[in-house]
Amino acid sequence: MFQKSLFTILFTMSSIAFAATDSHPTFKQKSNWVSELPREQIIKMLGVQEPPTGSLEFSGMKSEANLPASLDWRNKDGISFLGKVMNQGNCGSCVAFASVATLEGQVSVSTGMPGLKPTFSPQMLFACGGGACERGWMPGSAANFLKSSGVADEACMPYTSGSTGVDASCSDRCADAGNRTFKIADVRKPSGGIFSGGSIEAVKAALLKGPLVTTLTVYEDFLTYSSGVYLHTKGPALGGHAVSLVGYDDSKAAWLVRNSWGEEFGENGYVWVAYADKSGIGSQTWGFEIAPMNGAIAVTSPADRQFVSGKQAFTVQGDTSAEFFLSGSKGKEVSIDCANGSVASGVKLCMTTLDTNTLPEGRYEIYAQSKESKAKSQVREFFVVNKAPSMSLSFTAAPGLNLNSPIKGRPEFLVSAKTSSVPFELVEFRVYDASGKLVSRKGNSYVLSDMKMGWRSNTVPNGNYSILFHGELNVAGKLLAVDSPAVKITVQN
Repeated sequence: MFQKSLFTILFTMSSIAFAATDSHPTFKQKSNWVSELPREQIIKMLGVQEPPTGSLEFSGMKSEANLPASLDWRNKDGISFLGKVMNQGNCGSCVAFASVATLEGQVSVSTGMPGLKPTFSPQMLFACGGGACERGWMPGSAANFLKSSGVADEACMPYTSGSTGVDASCSDRCADAGNRTFKIADVRKPSGGIFSGGSIEAVKAALLKGPLVTTLTVYEDFLTYSSGVYLHTKGPALGGHAVSLVGYDDSKAAWLVRNSWGEEFGENGYVWVAYADKSGIGSQTWGFEIAPMNGAIAVTSPADRQFVSGKQAFTVQGDTSAEFFLSGSKGKEVSIDCANGSVASGVKLCMTTLDTNTLPEGRYEIYAQSKESKAKSQVREFFVVNKAPSMSLSFTAAPGLNLNSPIKGRPEFLVSAKTSSVPFELVEFRVYDASGKLVSRKGNSYVLSDMKMGWRSNTVPNGNYSILFHGELNVAGKLLAVDSPAVKITVQN
């Protein structure tokens, strides 16, 4: 087991900076938001308390199990069973994100409903299960918590630690979390357990049933992975990381990993890792067994966290006759009948339309219930905004940063993003050169009223600049925007 002090020593011994053109014969590298974080923040993000030991071996099982040469749950017979890649941000919550990503994929696979696209709360799993940003967590503990206590939908407890860097409290979950919690039936360990390592073929066979949680030791060169098949070649070990294993390809001799560092990292958030890599990938895996879910249904419109104006279509998949239930912060739960049922390509659908001008503006939660099976969908959240709200945006330097002195590295800013009705859809950090040209930008689409954002100052040459934050909100098809006051800075890396 590596200790954090050892990681710090190893990390200090070698620079993490790579040239954008640096590459290995099997994979390409480029700098990204993770590789350019301060070293203490990178180590903090690697939140597996015990990196994997041992390695997988070939067992000759392929001929017996007749395993396919490749599997990709992003494209299984032309259909994706996976949701959007998430971003854990500045918190060692990778175990919760890997577990939630695996659970979401497994539910879609087990129900045979790729359109279900469930969203579970990594914040609730992490906060209630015993994880912490500074110390991370263990995949086995997360799996056991999913079995014993479960986790609610993402709307019940949205993720805030990535934007604030602060642990949330389990008490921050929604009041009815108990009624919205989903539990797994059992945990399986295709590899690992009381033995180190295991069989490559056994892990492949387990992947045929759905995604798996796995761990790997992150080496320095993994941070700058861009595309291709990763195989560690240089740099020290930095820490343990948890990811979701979602496929493999024998022609690449590699595993397909869904990471939790956003779509900017790797191949749109995914990484191919060689079977032969020394990181321990796949040597410990956890799979989730899902109890039968007869009559599962899902609200597919509005989409999760969608901003709506005027007439809005409400659609449920999996039933031709259902009832929608809406609840907002300014009123009681209301029901809307869904009577326009149909079956298209074997998929049951039901749709109705509502004029959102009849609703107070703000955040809403929605779920549907089948009139036949009484099955309930997962809760989603959306925002109603029909008229221009008041908006204000401002920022200050984080403690320890003096904007009147030359800045370098990754400065951080405390951002206040206030509106009178709904959150901003987007807040973007912008940098302008002396001629007024926009030369650098970084966006955040999960906007809190108070949050922390950082910027890689080496994305621009040394010199004088103006910086500000830009906020956007779409209302009835019209884009509204506001800028914070600008501040002049000098970059000197």
